[in-house]
Amino acid sequence: MNNFPKLAMARFSKRISDQFSHQKLIPMHNTNPQPFTQGELEQTIGCSFDSILQNVNLGFTPDAGTLALRQTLMDCHYENISIEDVVTHAGAQEALFCAFYALLKENDKVLAVAPIFEPLVQIPLNIGCEVSYVHLQAENNWALDLGEVEENFKLGCRLFVINFPHNPTGATLTENDLLKIVALCKKYDVWLLSDEVFRGLEHSVDYRLPAVADIYDKGISVGVISKAFAIPGIRVGWLVCKNQQFIDEVIDIKGYISICNSQIDELLASVILKKHEQLTARNLAIILQNKTLLAGLNNLLNQKVEIVVPNVGCCLFAQVKAKMDANSLLEKVATQSQYLLYPSNLFKTDLEALRIGFGNHQFSEFFKKVKGES
Repeated sequence: MNNFPKLAMARFSKRISDQFSHQKLIPMHNTNPQPFTQGELEQTIGCSFDSILQNVNLGFTPDAGTLALRQTLMDCHYENISIEDVVTHAGAQEALFCAFYALLKENDKVLAVAPIFEPLVQIPLNIGCEVSYVHLQAENNWALDLGEVEENFKLGCRLFVINFPHNPTGATLTENDLLKIVALCKKYDVWLLSDEVFRGLEHSVDYRLPAVADIYDKGISVGVISKAFAIPGIRVGWLVCKNQQFIDEVIDIKGYISICNSQIDELLASVILKKHEQLTARNLAIILQNKTLLAGLNNLLNQKVEIVVPNVGCCLFAQVKAKMDANSLLEKVATQSQYLLYPSNLFKTDLEALRIGFGNHQFSEFFKKVKGES
């Protein structure tokens, strides 16, 4: 038996694919905005792929990533880091894998915010860590109880895992609350891993949080081009941390996985991510147009649901208030409307809820179908 994480989300995707194999389901659970096409992306950034990829070096990239991409990330996406603090990866999942294996060992205590995207805790569980959860308060607009966080820290904690803007609820923190979390981490000597893949999708810049790596020496910020920037076809993620011993360990572990990214992907990303404001402006235009419909999303196929309209990101967690459970409602939506949602049992919570994405061009049609509108 191998020691690699077994992800319920992957098993669920296989099961649901088998169950509805005779249908072509449209994903409406996605957390990233509508992916760019190459033509749209080139128009948005003002240059073509051909112009970027002139006589590209097809050798190996440096272990930590190309200087060009790391420089772009340092200059355009963070405030208080050096180029040595950045390591690029083949997506955010690899960054998380390397971070957890660099930092954790068996029996370490990890605290995570739930509901939670499963890989953020499944890898620590696979390592043999003791994982506890502080649950966002559904009855209080998905608020985080900082008193409960501190009570867990008092019991001993190696790492606190957060994800704001939050998947799946669409919740966020105030900057003051984030600073309080950092102060608690310093007080109890806790590492802080911040999954920031949706940073940039705040519906107003007033909701933008500082990157954890900018404000805490034991803070780890994880980013990716696929989520906030809607380019999953370019496989580039990264992590940032000021602790050089940790960074060295991450690079060592990366050497057993991808070794390095593609020169082509890193060169494209180094240019594209300089235009991050144009990318997110396009994405937010889609999100905010769809957001106008959310106030009317109080039922799915006449089954009552309750939502909190997010101010960040493009996903929400619709609590099922009908007699049926989340999985039954998921199957009803899939069978009757041909849309695929994700149920709450994938997110380490006892709530009955469904994750719905509203960052794509199909959302208005989905809304009409599940609301019974013509």
